[in-house]
Amino acid sequence: MAAPKHLYPGVNLALREVPESEFHFKDESLFCPIGFPEYPWSESTVMPVKEVAMMILMDALTDKPDWHKEVFEDSIAHKWRDEARQQSEDGLYARILQDKLGKGPSKPRVRIITDAAFDYVKELRGKSRYFTQSGLIPTLDGPGNTIIKSGSFIDEALHRDINRAYYTLWKDQEGNVDWHPRSNDMVQNLIHPSMHNFVYDRSSFIQEEVVGVSNALGFMGQGEPVQGQTPLVQGNQFLSEFRVGSGKILPEYWSDKYQWLPANVEFHEDGSAEFTSYVNNLHPTKFPEIYRTMERLVDKAIPAWDHCLREVNHLGDGTFAGRNESRFQWIYAAFDEDNDLWTPKFDVDEFLHKDVELSHEELLDLEEECYHSAEEPVEFDEDEYQRRMYEGLPPLTPNVNDGAMAQGKWIKYRDAKHPDPKPFEKVDYAPKQSLREKFKKDGLQIIFSAGSWHLEGEMNEKIAATALYYFDSENVTPAVYPSACRRARCMAQILERKVDWLDHVFRATEMLTRQRVVSSFFQTFSSIAYPLSSCKIRRSRDIDASSPSG
Repeated sequence: MAAPKHLYPGVNLALREVPESEFHFKDESLFCPIGFPEYPWSESTVMPVKEVAMMILMDALTDKPDWHKEVFEDSIAHKWRDEARQQSEDGLYARILQDKLGKGPSKPRVRIITDAAFDYVKELRGKSRYFTQSGLIPTLDGPGNTIIKSGSFIDEALHRDINRAYYTLWKDQEGNVDWHPRSNDMVQNLIHPSMHNFVYDRSSFIQEEVVGVSNALGFMGQGEPVQGQTPLVQGNQFLSEFRVGSGKILPEYWSDKYQWLPANVEFHEDGSAEFTSYVNNLHPTKFPEIYRTMERLVDKAIPAWDHCLREVNHLGDGTFAGRNESRFQWIYAAFDEDNDLWTPKFDVDEFLHKDVELSHEELLDLEEECYHSAEEPVEFDEDEYQRRMYEGLPPLTPNVNDGAMAQGKWIKYRDAKHPDPKPFEKVDYAPKQSLREKFKKDGLQIIFSAGSWHLEGEMNEKIAATALYYFDSENVTPAVYPSACRRARCMAQILERKVDWLDHVFRATEMLTRQRVVSSFFQTFSSIAYPLSSCKIRRSRDIDASSPSG
């Protein structure tokens, strides 16, 4: 029997198999980063609130018609600056804090988008040039991670064919609807890699690469079941066991029972894509025209993946496209006791008489702190304390002097100073890789899929990047699709030590997905699709295509 053309982890390779480097060492860095805990190089640099605000602003500006032309006109740039100055930043700050609104730091009194921050509109000129060449817009791009969007990449003919394909499948399945799990019967799966899973010890696998699309039905019943692998149990395994192909990723992020079914794609000499295997839940002979439509959709997704997809061992070598550094100077240390980090400056007389009301709990904390630091602390009557607490009166604070009271008010009132960005530097957005060239010989795997914060699939699938296309909507607001990366360990540890100033200054972001806009992003982003709000009818249709890693 000839050796199989392709080797699949969990089938003819160990599930947690690691590829070998050119020096024949097992090398996890040959995988693309995936945002599961402990996956190597999947952590993202935490960004300042101001940088997130700048990215949201630039993302909104690139939604304007003809933005790529108007950004070069100084008069229009001045108009945009004036609009940014005049608009309330309440909504902007709410988007930045997301689910922490009301729990996290309050919005600063000074404006987040300062003149120095707005000056980064120059960045859009470089993106405009890239957009003119490619039709793609890098957006919400932090150091080492980016989202690619385009409202013009799907032409009218393809858009029409996607709608036709949706309607055809919707009518075909209306008597046997597959609702996506935990969607409250609001998300229908027409095509999804989890609908008919590959199940260990049950699903048949043909080792020879002979099953295509048009001939797929002829192989029904052939092949042999793939033996399941013994699950790893954390309780009786050394932690090093979990490093094998997983960067210490624990068993709960793997499945020893099943995995999704991807579809194989080959590239022709002209670079066009063709499915060489069955797409999960898409009949191979009944809907050949839908296969052709999806191949054209893959053709459109590839250039966006060229930009946002990268392997671990290429993250730091400067060969990938887009921004690799923050727009801000990295903060190596910060201490709340450093008064220069806060505004306004502390003044005892000013804040002693300032109209800042401390809560009963804050007064108690202040009294306790002063009691323990006093040389001769004043004891208070316990019965009086209980009476005042019962009647809802503020607690007595015999050990709190004027200076301590003023400082307590100042700490509650003060705002963190948000540093301005570094001087603008040009960024090269042109991709340095071509997935068509890279996978021309071996092919690419694609999955099509439709909550809570999640990453697509599990570690079995090793999904590397996603392309999302809302091709139709009716009577709904734009879908909010927040995205976040795992924080770099060092910054996460700093924040866990409760440095209040850092908690004010650093945050994550989100994007709005609009009809007929393609959005592509790296699998280090986890995401959540918030419920859509509508007037009368709730209807939104999307295609989510993802590319497995490795």
